[in-house]
Amino acid sequence: MSKTLVVRPEDEKPEEAYNEKGKFKTKFYEKEIEKLQIELIKLQNWVKKHNQKIIVILEGRDAAGKGGTIKALREHLNPRGARVVALSAPSDVEKTQWYFQRYIDELPNGGEIVFFDRSWYNRAGVERVMNFCTIEQYKEFIIQVSHLEQMLIESGYILFKFFLNVGREEQKKRIESRKDEPLKRWKLSPIDELSLNLWEEYTETFEKMFSRTHTPFAPWIIIDSNDKKRARINLARLLLSKIDYEDKDASNVCLLADPGIASYYSSVRSFSHEKEDSKDKKKDKKKDKKK
Repeated sequence: MSKTLVVRPEDEKPEEAYNEKGKFKTKFYEKEIEKLQIELIKLQNWVKKHNQKIIVILEGRDAAGKGGTIKALREHLNPRGARVVALSAPSDVEKTQWYFQRYIDELPNGGEIVFFDRSWYNRAGVERVMNFCTIEQYKEFIIQVSHLEQMLIESGYILFKFFLNVGREEQKKRIESRKDEPLKRWKLSPIDELSLNLWEEYTETFEKMFSRTHTPFAPWIIIDSNDKKRARINLARLLLSKIDYEDKDASNVCLLADPGIASYYSSVRSFSHEKEDSKDKKKDKKKDKKK
């Protein structure tokens, strides 16, 4: 007798899932994330048993929730087999090396899952916007990155590329909150504050990054992270659904990601709403000048 897949419980009983602001209630989130964390433990056991190597890249705008998402995914995993890589700015020696070299050194060994809190895509994002790299270095990266990822996959690595996308107002609110909360102040950097005034530049740069590095073998998955809890739940669902690990329990745990929260990059959908907002604001500015 075949088992039935669990549908999204938030669709079945929205009154239990959402608060008055349309975000996941804490009680609902904790119940669902615990189920997914149990599945992640099964995934890690499978990775260790079969000597697999999983790379999970999390990119995104500043304050999009990358660190918190990794923390939720890794919370109950054995830390010896689930590492986090969050590299600082390259040293003078590293600047003389092949750009990818310091990331290659951090790739998972057999039996490991490695979460990259920002990755080699720094070059196609913040480095490009902030002019931390030259045009020639950027072009070299774009030419090489898809070849590198294809080689990794052909060598047995399982690669996920997630981009956490937060809206302009939500990003501003989160960055401002870091100034007022002592326990979060360490997260605040000069680049974070600058990013608030470079929204359009980042949007354009990310669009170019997606269009040039979204491939059939290493696609970009866009996660709407305006609700951090929904982002974590749906990212975990999608990740788990893509791997055929042992003892997967899709009949008791929902592994169907919400397509409104987690979806593959499309040039039609990606940041279209942000572009429209930007156009509207420019029109308003022109009207004000005429007045």
